[in-house]
Amino acid sequence: MGYIVSQVITVNCSACGGQPQFDDSQAGKEALCPLCREMLLITAAKPAGELSAEEQMAQYEESLKETDWGHQPC
Repeated sequence: MGYIVSQVITVNCSACGGQPQFDDSQAGKEALCPLCREMLLITAAKPAGELSAEEQMAQYEESLKETDWGHQPC
């Protein structure tokens, strides 16, 4: 017997900051954020090699927001 393995897509909600996860079969569709009910577009993540320099910088800056904890530069 074979098993079908599905991937999970994590979407960043710009309205509430939540990171709901969806099955990859929903890629390209819209769904409601389960936390705030904002409409989200479920898009599969691009591999880093396919991102433009601007997209890579935006992704990096977004990752800093998740770990910054409110520290400000001196």
